[in-house]
Amino acid sequence: MRLIKKYWLLLTLFIISFILFSWKLAHSTSFQGDLGRDLYEIAKISFGNITLLGPKGSFGGIYTTPYYFYMFVPAFLAGDRGLNGIIYFNTLIFSLALVYFAFLAGKKFDNLKGFLAGLTLMLFPFFIFSARNPGNGFTPVALFLVFLSILYFYDLGHLNWLKISILGFSFGLILSMLFVYATVALPILLLVFLLLKDKKLFLFFLGGMAAAFSPLVLFELKNNFVMLKNTFVDRSYLSFINNTNLPNGVKLNKNIFVNALDLSRKISPFININLTLMFGFLALSFSWIKKNKERYFIFSTFLGFASLVLMLRFQYSSHYLTPFITLLVFTLLIVILNARFSKTLLILVISTSVFFFPKSYYFQGTRNFQTIKNRVEKTLTKNWLRKNDSFNVLLIREDDAPTPAGFEYRYFFIKNQYEPKSEFLYGESKKLIVFTEKKDVDLSKLNSWEMSQFDFKKVKKISHFYPDPEMAVYLLER
Repeated sequence: MRLIKKYWLLLTLFIISFILFSWKLAHSTSFQGDLGRDLYEIAKISFGNITLLGPKGSFGGIYTTPYYFYMFVPAFLAGDRGLNGIIYFNTLIFSLALVYFAFLAGKKFDNLKGFLAGLTLMLFPFFIFSARNPGNGFTPVALFLVFLSILYFYDLGHLNWLKISILGFSFGLILSMLFVYATVALPILLLVFLLLKDKKLFLFFLGGMAAAFSPLVLFELKNNFVMLKNTFVDRSYLSFINNTNLPNGVKLNKNIFVNALDLSRKISPFININLTLMFGFLALSFSWIKKNKERYFIFSTFLGFASLVLMLRFQYSSHYLTPFITLLVFTLLIVILNARFSKTLLILVISTSVFFFPKSYYFQGTRNFQTIKNRVEKTLTKNWLRKNDSFNVLLIREDDAPTPAGFEYRYFFIKNQYEPKSEFLYGESKKLIVFTEKKDVDLSKLNSWEMSQFDFKKVKKISHFYPDPEMAVYLLER
């Protein structure tokens, strides 16, 4: 009871945030694309298939580290190898990260300021969206918040080489999980360097960062540097430069000044505040903020935007913006907390966020978990497969999204102990299950790498049925 009385504001923040993040969560979650891939990979790990690779990055043929997959395995198992364990665990991570930030803010300033700062962060659209969308594109936001909280609220000068190495590893873990954190890497490195009294410890921070990439280094050593060769020798990085590797990808402007304006417009809806107005506030804060630490954060934030503008000139996806937005919002909050009328300013931002609350995040998701589950289960009742069959899966979507591997469908097969062959081994598969939203598709004329590998000319038998009005399922046997 004494602890509850002491920390009742933090407990309230935890309860409010968890309800906000998890409200209608299963209803609004679209089980497709990256989420389907993640659940499939997590499922394989839960059955003992250890991996050194995480999700494939956007740049060339380089994969990210698998920390995200392993982090979610316990929740996946606790949730009976279903989606709910993943999505609700993600909201829990965000609520705990939020409370940790508010706790440290309360210790440095006062409990009410910490609570209000936590509420403010909780209501930013980018934070709500990230909490409701598990994946390596959004889950690292919570980890980055914890990292930034440690940088600001702790005195790095009192940390020994081991703790600095661990701090470096933590940032390397975030960066290796999502390479777009490279947009804030330079500001963070500069910030750490400035905050360290003993500059020699910076080498331990860099060493910790490098250690986080060890799974990828080990994979490359075991596989003759296949990722690097694919990216730079075979020049697959050009798909990123030419913006051909994202569905409906938005191309950004290579003129840095036009690109700055374009990115500003894209960022503003995620924070409910005009970016120019926010930058103006941060610039003016130099006139009354005298402490070096806060000034370092402000400078790093401006440097972060410059890095973002220079690096994101080729293609755009919403999760590319989350590293910079997290740094920006964190800096805004610590500047407000140091202001004379901080509580009034926080209440003003909270009121603005409530007025512009993103209700669309709670609408029903398309291609939901139950729909795909029913499709696979109906397919299995056709007795097309035996558990030792060599088969593969192909998905054709109405919107032509480049997700042919159909990981969300693979997940249900493997959960029912029917393991499809790798998405790289269509040529070694004897059977092919095709899920197509285009019911009039001519499979013999399908121009895709997957079908060319399977070789339609060798198909001896075709069967099909319709599990629901939006889907046709074909079995191709060689």
